[in-house]
Amino acid sequence: MKNIILSIMTLMMIGAPIALYADNSICKSGKNQSPINIDAKTALNFQKRGLKFNYGRLDPKEIINTGTKLKIEVAEGASIKVDGIEFGLKHLSFHIPSEHTYNNKHFPMEIQFVHQSKDNQLAMVSMMVSTGKSSRTLAKLQQQLPMKAGESNALATNALRNLERKQRVANYYRYSGSLTSPPCTEGVRWFVMNNPLTLSKPHFQQFRQAIKQDNNRPVQALNARIVLK
Repeated sequence: MKNIILSIMTLMMIGAPIALYADNSICKSGKNQSPINIDAKTALNFQKRGLKFNYGRLDPKEIINTGTKLKIEVAEGASIKVDGIEFGLKHLSFHIPSEHTYNNKHFPMEIQFVHQSKDNQLAMVSMMVSTGKSSRTLAKLQQQLPMKAGESNALATNALRNLERKQRVANYYRYSGSLTSPPCTEGVRWFVMNNPLTLSKPHFQQFRQAIKQDNNRPVQALNARIVLK
């Protein structure tokens, strides 16, 4: 499962027909696929204890341009806890435009925080990015982006400091979904944060130039699932 997380092949993003790959058949036949459109009006209110962040220290290793996405590898130590399970943070990935939509509208960018438990369950925390004044974190990252496929840059230990938190958060949408790239594994807990980060238009263009083509999977059918808020 670890290799699945670290080596997801984005066949959809380069035009490869998923139906040709038998191992990825769930990408086409699955009923609990991600991303989805989040409709604030139909999401159900749910009294939840919240998502406990243990991001007291986010220690990034490097930022990598895989050719289809930007990915930040992080050292062990940060985690979230939900449903009585602790999920360790593995890496961050960047998608342009956003994979999830709010009321059928994309955000310019989406950052996904990939987590894995000791028994290989997966949990994703998603932060949207809108245009405005650049947050300190995104402004720092913009200066260190690897612009070519296969390139990577080391990051300062404080590069993600403004994302560090040790608190319980309840302002999010939750649903059960999948990985958004083959093999599209289902049973993934998704937590889509309600408060977006902001990025200036010039800084966004730097991310756009590094991620040279749209790398978002199309929105998938909700089917019988319920989105909680």
